[in-house]
Amino acid sequence: MAKIATEVPSTGAANYYGWLKDLPGIAEWVGERQLADIGKHGYSIENKTYESSISISRESVDDDQMGVYSVVAKNYGEQVALFPDTLSYPLLSAGFNTLCFDGQNYFDTDHPLGDEGNSVYSNVVGDPSTDTGEPWFLFDDSKVLKPIVYQNRRAFVFKNMNPSEEFTWFNNKMAAGVDGRCSVGFSFPQLAVGSKAPLTKANYEAAVKLLSKMKKADGSPIGTKATTLAVGPDNRAAAKSLIESMLIDGGESNIYYKDVDVVVSSYIA
Repeated sequence: MAKIATEVPSTGAANYYGWLKDLPGIAEWVGERQLADIGKHGYSIENKTYESSISISRESVDDDQMGVYSVVAKNYGEQVALFPDTLSYPLLSAGFNTLCFDGQNYFDTDHPLGDEGNSVYSNVVGDPSTDTGEPWFLFDDSKVLKPIVYQNRRAFVFKNMNPSEEFTWFNNKMAAGVDGRCSVGFSFPQLAVGSKAPLTKANYEAAVKLLSKMKKADGSPIGTKATTLAVGPDNRAAAKSLIESMLIDGGESNIYYKDVDVVVSSYIA
């Protein structure tokens, strides 16, 4: 999760991100402070409760001579560690037709820039309405705020089997499981570029340029840079060839070698 999402604590049913507009740049202090209104473009992310539970007969637990059922706890721990990714990457993949705080799809060609919306910017390569390939994403994970907000309301807790519980007394079974409360949402569109076009050198370079030229509402550069290329299984080979091959085309040096980190996620589709 560290690459794609920023974890934000939550203390209620939802978090309202009234500040979700780019912060003003630092300028020379002349006269009174220039106060920027950062409450106009916010939106809320509602928390959801998630759980996974099992029940096992008391005899099966009693007869477990090899500690097989102890694996259950380890498996749940693995699932909990991966769970933010199972929410974050599918949301990113749905960003071509899911609205973000400015009223546009997160990946779109005409995001409004500034309060008046007199100018627009794009964070897509190709045409998502006609391109049909598996999506790939280029983003900047060096910022405090990343493309996805992972909102943590209640951390996942594993409850182990307990033979003294009332459930076991009445059912001759033992229960175990995990539950937690969280949600995900989009942050700034300027932090990521998405595409369903083929992952070629030309399209990768176009994405790098788009990301590096992102601007704040006042027209000044944000300073975004490409740090991570996230792909699904279908684009794994293309990403490895593009970024992790030192030599290409019969021996030429690859100018994109180790240009960014490559993340392959099964949850990108």
